[in-house]
Amino acid sequence: IVFSAISYAKNAQAIDEAADAGVKVVVIDSDVNSSGVVARIGTDNAQAGRMSAKAALDTEELDSIVVGIVNCDVETQNCQERERGFRVALAADPRVQDIYTVNVPTDAELARQAARGLLLEHPDINVLVGFNEPLAVGTAQAVDELELNGQVREIAFDTNPVCVELLQKGAVSALIVQNPYAMGYLGVETAWRSLQGERFDASSLINTPTTTITRETMFTIESQKAIFSFD
Repeated sequence: IVFSAISYAKNAQAIDEAADAGVKVVVIDSDVNSSGVVARIGTDNAQAGRMSAKAALDTEELDSIVVGIVNCDVETQNCQERERGFRVALAADPRVQDIYTVNVPTDAELARQAARGLLLEHPDINVLVGFNEPLAVGTAQAVDELELNGQVREIAFDTNPVCVELLQKGAVSALIVQNPYAMGYLGVETAWRSLQGERFDASSLINTPTTTITRETMFTIESQKAIFSFD
């Protein structure tokens, strides 16, 4: 099984049962709390969180920073790790005054509603982040709908066409781009290698690359390869 968990805790029993039955389980992208996993592949999520913070803070235009976070359910491990890395990096910048957080299911429309409500309730927010692709789409749409392009630094994840378009338009300030193609490819390859008897260190992440893309860099060859990843 190549598996990506919705819940770090609640998916554990099923994975334990599969492992006990002799099934090889390789986790990609989002982890699960099971000792039965033979290999883990994905993004260094804490580092991705720090990258998103660097992109958010990389401006001389803001003397005071108020942050809005739209994140998914607290049981989704990868997003929580991203938020922790993000907060650690924010703590080192004295410009950061407040952080407001809302958690929603992983759904673009719910994220749009939540981000819109957050921005209306706290109009001093000038940095906004969504920690996975659907959340990023929703938060970017909220910034665009409220005509806050250029006023709110929106940091988005992944390369949904909506976010790429809004990056070019200016509603999104930066994309933190993972490599889902590599996760899927390596997931299947690692599962096959495991079936051939090869052993992996499940306590050590097989890391796939993450790239920061801005409006200024989005048309470079390197950025285009990351946006339209095929290997």
